[in-house]
Amino acid sequence: MPTADQYVDLRVQRLKQEDLQRKPNKWIASLPQFKTAVRVLDIACGMGYDSLAWAREGKKPVGIDWNSGLLENASCLAAQEGLEVDFLVADATQLPFPDGSFDICFSENLFEHVPEWERIVSEACRVLKDDGVFFVRTSNRHCPINHEINHMHFYPWLPASLQRPILGWVQRNRPAWINYSSFPAVNWFTHRGLAKTFRAYGFSTYETFDLVRKELLSEKRRRVYFVFDLIRKFRLLRYLIYPLLSSVEIVGVKTGRIRATPPLERSSRKVPSPL
Repeated sequence: MPTADQYVDLRVQRLKQEDLQRKPNKWIASLPQFKTAVRVLDIACGMGYDSLAWAREGKKPVGIDWNSGLLENASCLAAQEGLEVDFLVADATQLPFPDGSFDICFSENLFEHVPEWERIVSEACRVLKDDGVFFVRTSNRHCPINHEINHMHFYPWLPASLQRPILGWVQRNRPAWINYSSFPAVNWFTHRGLAKTFRAYGFSTYETFDLVRKELLSEKRRRVYFVFDLIRKFRLLRYLIYPLLSSVEIVGVKTGRIRATPPLERSSRKVPSPL
């Protein structure tokens, strides 16, 4: 079985200089809330690359993760870069912060690993101020290319009755295929389904197609901006594009009008959370 040390070692080995020069998420930066935001919560911050990016912009980021080894490395990187970031071990399904204490919550590559991922949405809504922003990037069920289990494309399209034994075999016999993670991916999402959950917890939602502007695109993509404009205006066209996207990205803005209660425990068995 994979170990936490192996996972941390792999992440450290993959560190690149460009990781330390990241810019804040461009979709959040395009919103008016970005200019006035001060406190940012980086959920599942890992090695802290995005937290460092927020700090460079003058924000006050807090990075949380379940893996203390990753946070130790993140703290070292922050000190090396001369940036002030608070890193702490915490559970994303039970955030140790008071209500309305953040302007922005940010999470990449976490929801797919947490069985009770809806609780993260609930907790993010709780700790955000009204009109606060929650950005999530996670796995895409529509995409046949599987980035969570190497060499096993089309896995997200399999029924759960097949996924469970396959994943168990991979964990026992091919841990490198899941990057030695103790919490491999168990969820895949659709844009429509994830946005629906966000709205139930009091967020207005946007896909990145809704926010696209010419200046946010690379020079190559600007040449075909008319295609992005068509996709923005005619939502049904998006279903032609979804299978080509490796991830689902949703931006939520807290409205304060909660339309659902936090999900109930799905079973009496305690399910460990990776964060």
